[in-house]
Amino acid sequence: MRQQMQTLAAALAMAVPGLSSAAFVSGAVNYNFSSIYSGTSEELRYDANGALYSDESVLLICIDHSTQPPFANAATPVPQAQFDTEAGASAIKGASGAAGEAAIYWLLDQYYLSYYKNGSVEQRRALQYALWELGNDYDGSAASINISAGASRPASENVIEYGGSDQAAFVSAYNSLYDAMKASLPTLRTSYRSGTYTMDLFRNRDPAYQHMVALIERAPPNTVPIAEPTITGTSQVGSTVTGSYTYADNNNDVENPSGTTYQFVTSASPSISSSSDGTVVASGTTGGASQTPTYTLQPADQDKNIFFCVRPDAQTGATPGLEVCTTALGPVTELPPNVVPTAVPSITGTPQVGSTVTGSYTYADNNSDVENPSGTTYQFVTSPNPSISSSSDGTVVASGTTGGAGQTPTYTLQAADLNQYVFFCVKPAAQTGASPGLEVCTSPVGPVTTRVVQQAPTPVPGLGPWALMGLTPLIALLGIRRQRKHIG
Repeated sequence: MRQQMQTLAAALAMAVPGLSSAAFVSGAVNYNFSSIYSGTSEELRYDANGALYSDESVLLICIDHSTQPPFANAATPVPQAQFDTEAGASAIKGASGAAGEAAIYWLLDQYYLSYYKNGSVEQRRALQYALWELGNDYDGSAASINISAGASRPASENVIEYGGSDQAAFVSAYNSLYDAMKASLPTLRTSYRSGTYTMDLFRNRDPAYQHMVALIERAPPNTVPIAEPTITGTSQVGSTVTGSYTYADNNNDVENPSGTTYQFVTSASPSISSSSDGTVVASGTTGGASQTPTYTLQPADQDKNIFFCVRPDAQTGATPGLEVCTTALGPVTELPPNVVPTAVPSITGTPQVGSTVTGSYTYADNNSDVENPSGTTYQFVTSPNPSISSSSDGTVVASGTTGGAGQTPTYTLQAADLNQYVFFCVKPAAQTGASPGLEVCTSPVGPVTTRVVQQAPTPVPGLGPWALMGLTPLIALLGIRRQRKHIG
């Protein structure tokens, strides 16, 4: 049985790259003119044990710039290539890291067949420049994909030197790749892998030669699903934290919502590798990536960091995936002491007997405890003093429950309130937590004055009709005498 297992392991190592324990591979990579710095090898072997890297031919395409391609040909014999296997993001010269690794896999997944295998010289050269852009200048942002800057500048390329015939077609092909990369790559998950081809990034052990992407025209083995969790919330006792995650599967296997599990974990350490490194305080099945499990932080969690861990599960294919935990949220702080609510009252109106004054107020609670409208009370208070500390310092002339901060109690000033100042006092109450709050009174309005009564104007005496009839002859006589005097 042991011999059979060793034979099976050797067969898998030959069939699938990366399953061998060897650290690097080497062998001849033969360059065949293809308008692009690429070559094929059927003899790449693990240096440690001589096993084939792949039982199928491997296509290698350069992904960096300004160094020599490690290809053997009759005109330029070069040392046999030596590559670190599973180099991943370390083969990327730019600042993109894992994002650049995923970007190269995406680019070849989308365009290898149409641009490289079945494409024109112009399209192949465009693909080469796109790979150089990702290998050298990409940093994960759209702005870093710059057609006129960095190591990759296709506008300065003469495609005719590489067997092409249409410079404009080359630039157009690259522009198409450029636009697609700029639109898609900044949001591409860093764990993206091709479901069509088996690919790996190689770092050349000799810095004089270029790093490569290895592509085998065979679908990769079915791999387990991947989760990328996040945790949000306030790390304070009594607060609720929320976990969420994205689900991905390189073989497009659909998630099993009842199989994907989560754990909220606390730990004194600011970093954990799995839920077993801390204390599981809540767990369950997620119900799918659209759901957001929550956990309310307890006093026992104080001074600990809180993590959200997810183990994804697929309905088909290889499953479950590896458990992945978030970065820490915390440390968890203690809950602040519960304090009573506060009110800020105000009073408006004319301080005059018979007039109505109106009280209003705002309600606040530092612990977000909701107001109790039937518990908050008010008092209209009069006092000969222009300042009081509470309703007990004066005479309460009206009182009741406010009905809530949106209501405005009123009071009509009476004769007994003459020469008094009027205040509006409120004692707020909360439905939960510490309650009631302290009574608070407004500044005064007043003092209250008497009501001014508007009197009707005194009528001017007039002449009746008989008196007017008596005066008419007299006025006429006076007019005649005046006229005669003027003639004489």
